[in-house]
Formats: sequence, C-alpha cells, structure tokens
Amino acid sequence: MKKPIKKIAAILTATVLAAALAGCGKEAGGKKKITIETNGRPAPFIYTVDDEKDGLYTTKDGVFLAGYDIAVLVELFKLPEFADYELDLSVSSNSLVDAQQGVIDATINNWSYNKERAESYYFTYPYTKSRYTITSALGTSVSSFEELADSGLLIYGGAGGNTTNAIERWNATRTEGQSKIKLEYTSADMTVQLQEAIEGKVALIHDQPVILKYKDTYPEQFKQLTITVLSDDETAKNITANNTSHILLGKTGAHSAEYRKLLSEGIKKLYDNGTLAELGKKWIATALGDDSVSVLPLESDLVYLN
Repeated sequence: MKKPIKKIAAILTATVLAAALAGCGKEAGGKKKITIETNGRPAPFIYTVDDEKDGLYTTKDGVFLAGYDIAVLVELFKLPEFADYELDLSVSSNSLVDAQQGVIDATINNWSYNKERAESYYFTYPYTKSRYTITSALGTSVSSFEELADSGLLIYGGAGGNTTNAIERWNATRTEGQSKIKLEYTSADMTVQLQEAIEGKVALIHDQPVILKYKDTYPEQFKQLTITVLSDDETAKNITANNTSHILLGKTGAHSAEYRKLLSEGIKKLYDNGTLAELGKKWIATALGDDSVSVLPLESDLVYLN
C-alpha cells in the first residue's frame, strides 16, 4: 500500500508545482505576458481597421489595431530586452480604471501627465510630444481658455480625457462673475460635432495630429472651420506643462515599477536609434500629408515625471 501513496504524493507535488509556475505569469513558451489595454482611439495614434493586413496587432477578440501608439508598442516588443516578454494588448473603455486597480499591467492611449493621474499611475518616458488646437467656425479664432469661456461655445468632452480634465481644473479656479467654459460629456458622432462647430455652437479641442486626421477624413466640413494652434505658453499654463504622452501603469500593479523601467528604457532605445522619429514620420506626418508635424519628444523630455 505504500507505493500507491508515494505515487499519489508525487502526482500532487507535481500538480502544485505546475500551479505555482502558472501563477508566476509564465506562459508555455517561458515568456511573461505584459497586459496592456487601449481605448482604441483617437486616430492617428490608435485606431481599428477592417482588414488584418492593414493592422499592426490583432487582439484575442479579433480586433485589428493600427496607429502610431500601436507601432511604438510593436517595436518595443521586438527589442532584445523584451525577449522574455509577450505583449497581450486588448481594447477596453475601462483601461484607466483597469490599470489603476491592477487588473492589467498598463494602458496606452496617448495619455498626458497631470497631477491627478500621477497620484494613481506611474508614467513611462514619453514617446510623443504634441501641440493642442481649438477648432471653431470659419472666420473665428479661439486661442486661449479665456477666449473660449467668453465665447460661450460649448466643448464636448469625455470623462478622464486630457483636455476635459484641464477644463475642469480651469473652471474650478474661476471666481464669482468670471465666465467658465461650457463643458458637456458626450459620445456624439464626430460628424455631429463638426456640424455644430460649423453652426457656431461648439468648439473642438484636440492635439494637432488628431484634428488634422479629422480634417483629412472630413475635408468638406473643414472648409467651413478654423483651426487655431495654441501657444506653448497657453498649453503649459492651462492644459499641461508636459505636453507629452506616456504609457501608464497603476501604482497597485505587482510589476509596475519593473515594467515602467523596462518600457522606458525601450522607449529611450527607440529614440536613440531613430526608430521613434521614423514611426512619427510614417504614422503621423505622412499619414496626415503634413511633413511639418512632428511628435518626437526632446531628449530632455526622457525622464520620469513621478
């Protein structure tokens, strides 16, 4: 009777060991998965395509992703430093919450820095630097938050967005008698927003590559609109002093510090070897038909912000 007992014990031991190894995040091939989520927009940074051949990454759910942010991720995981890691990318509207709660390792979605986010997330080195714009009806020009508030134009925003957070902060500083920016959360289609902007009801705030992508998609509408690029001083004062984009990792994540270092060193390597510049030219400037647009960070931007 002793031999069967020993055999059972050996089987149990092997089972426990296998479970332990699985719990370490190792895959069958010996690689660790780094789980990252994206909201899947805005173009040209992130977007979905209908044909797999036009995409850069295919999710488990069969979503074909393309765009500058996706290109940066794909190139990162080609680096020798990532040989022991596998990218597991998916689309979710809850990516910020999932990262904050440690459900996933990170989120990439053209996220910029602000103090509120810095309380909950670690920021990698930036992979993008951009400028912001305000788009309004033809013949008008809105070049500051102050002018926007005085204009009475409505701004459509999404919860947690870079410019939405900036407007909320700015409105909170206004005292009695001072005008505030009219902000409304919406999921209205872009064609609706553009028409209301043409009619002089709405203004749109986007970073330059995003609004130029919309201009390329809706050329007739933009013949009736004016795009005003905000000054660097206005952007720094009212939107973000760091008009750069980063991969965010929730501070509660088990591997956040480790993966931030890994991803940041990878971004620095892509910067140094010219890959980041090439990706920006291909996926931003060339895609928009405007070689003057550059999203390459400065070397001095390649630091941890928190």
